[in-house]
Amino acid sequence: MEETPIHSPYKVLIVDDSAIVRGLVTRMMTEDEEINVVGSVTNGEEALAVMKDGGIEVVVLDIEMPVMDGLTALPKLLEIDPTVRVIMASTLTKRNADISFQAMTLGAVDYIPKPSSSKDLNVGEGFRAELLDKTKAWAEQRRKMLEAERAADAAAADSAEETEDFVPALAEEDNVLAPCAAADGEGAKDAAVSAETPVENQQPLKPGRIQRKKFTAELRPRPMQQQRPQPMQMRSMPPQPSPAPNAPSTPQGVDGKTAVKTSAGSAPARAQSPASSSRDPGRLIQNAAIAAGGGAKSGALKSQRPAVAKPATQNVAGAKRAAPASPAIKKTARGGAAPAPGKRVSMRGAVSLLPEKRINVEAIAIGSSTGGPQALFEVLRGLSGVRQPIFITQHMPATFTTILSEHITRLTGLKCVEGQNNMPIVGGQVYLAPGDYHMTVEGRGGSRHIMLNQNPPENFCRPSVDPMLRSIVASYGGNILTAILTGMGQDGMLGGRDVVNAGGMVVAQDEQSSVVWGMPGAAAHAGICSAILPIGGIAAYIKKFAGGR
Repeated sequence: MEETPIHSPYKVLIVDDSAIVRGLVTRMMTEDEEINVVGSVTNGEEALAVMKDGGIEVVVLDIEMPVMDGLTALPKLLEIDPTVRVIMASTLTKRNADISFQAMTLGAVDYIPKPSSSKDLNVGEGFRAELLDKTKAWAEQRRKMLEAERAADAAAADSAEETEDFVPALAEEDNVLAPCAAADGEGAKDAAVSAETPVENQQPLKPGRIQRKKFTAELRPRPMQQQRPQPMQMRSMPPQPSPAPNAPSTPQGVDGKTAVKTSAGSAPARAQSPASSSRDPGRLIQNAAIAAGGGAKSGALKSQRPAVAKPATQNVAGAKRAAPASPAIKKTARGGAAPAPGKRVSMRGAVSLLPEKRINVEAIAIGSSTGGPQALFEVLRGLSGVRQPIFITQHMPATFTTILSEHITRLTGLKCVEGQNNMPIVGGQVYLAPGDYHMTVEGRGGSRHIMLNQNPPENFCRPSVDPMLRSIVASYGGNILTAILTGMGQDGMLGGRDVVNAGGMVVAQDEQSSVVWGMPGAAAHAGICSAILPIGGIAAYIKKFAGGR
């Protein structure tokens, strides 16, 4: 029995000068009850007119069109609505692939390679699946970002009301203290200054007094922010000198966030706010993946009153109320069962983290899919100076992987090349699986080299993360550190299990910073991860074990 969507249909605008393409794409989308095609127009100028009516969540934008092409229309669309998600559609040419990545520097969030003929488009089930999956994923991501923004607005309003409630009480306190303060000359002077100073700028007159400060907060996220609404983001801490392998976790914190202990007596890890891990996709690429940290908006939304310690049980309840869909994470020495296959699996329930361990990292492996280019730029930007080779499988067609490797080299400071048969492996270099080929590693020691094959797709993908990880385990043993980033499906979960069984470690991107928490969610719920981190924290985690400047 087919399930009825629990949300209103995603509103989509199709922009393409080809009547055949528009008709076929519209038909593909209208057959999906989760999508509502609001409009289908022939050029960027017509798209702007539709956008002014409001309500559009995703625009599928062609590149080459008369009157106004896609690259010209893109910034104008974002000017009308900075939150709209624009997916570039282009044929598989190197020029169009390069333009698609250029569009991502201007604010587009993704691309979709369009078959070169109407015949290919009509029978291309792979194109249809990718089109629908990316459209729904980005529309849902936009809704989550707006939900988080509304929650921030509500939190700001509540905090402002609480602050206002304290003003009368403080005024009464001033009246009581004023006669005492006036008993000596200095106290009388302070009281006079206090009376003349606006409430917003008054400082404490006595130790222990609450500072009066006007409540302000940045309520609006930056345009095109990739943000998830759940406030609970966690990372595990390194083992202490005398670890307790199966020590139970202890949620801590008074702000609805949860920290995780890795062993008895260890300090809780710092919970990070969603704002610290979210990034503008265009800004990510243009500025070479801005390093994460600082300016967390959630911190600005809190009252200026000192935090009061509460029992751990209350904190757990608070965390559940704040983010009911976020998994509770605990440490364990054993992995869990793999999730059921599927592209849009809801990841709920407890997640078990394996204890961290010191390994002699000889190779770094990364797998990613939807939303992956932006995530890769940020992670790789933080890996400058590592001596180990870095192997990447990003679900992407040929031609696009060629352009992606060029962008990685230019934007991250790391030399990136597409893998080729019998290519020798050099430390400190990035190897990207070319489109339509599985990339594997063969050999040991100084004789290791890249090999490519066109074996059947795995997890519906070629290239696929799993065969890459299996081959790296066969070549490097357990001296591997693996990162599973945003993407649909569960590619990388089985290969990650091989990594862990061989003695290596796996880190997954968290749900809040992922466009789609499919691949990293599958790894997390399989119990094979030592840490689940926002995208901005993964590079530092890797360098903690792999070294580098």
